[in-house]
Amino acid sequence: MPDNPADFYYEWHTEGKTKTPYAIHSPHDEILAFAGLYTWWPDKSLPEDHADYWTLTTTILTRAAVGEVSQLHDRTPVTLPPSFWNEWLDAGQDGDQTLVDAAVAAATPVAEALEFHQVGPLTGDGPELVKPVQS
Repeated sequence: MPDNPADFYYEWHTEGKTKTPYAIHSPHDEILAFAGLYTWWPDKSLPEDHADYWTLTTTILTRAAVGEVSQLHDRTPVTLPPSFWNEWLDAGQDGDQTLVDAAVAAATPVAEALEFHQVGPLTGDGPELVKPVQS
């Protein structure tokens, strides 16, 4: 199982200068796991034994939005189904374009099923951040 799965993620729908936040989640509140990449980069201007010699960089892969979420934004994270987690996390796997393409294909049914609801301003920290705005 991934180290940091998510219950939902946010996306902002932009219309003119107005940005409206939405919480995006699976239809049955299942865990979402995003395809991500990481690498360590050396800062060759520092000695190799310096504490800041290595810098960790990370990214979440995105894809063209599909399904209902495409109403909000043209891109969405590559949201992997549980059946693909082990393959994606396999340290012996070649992390090439073939794997990325397979991840995007495996993620399509998950992406097509995602649901969303408008939330209030994203301030504070807590469960109120995903409560739907009442019409």
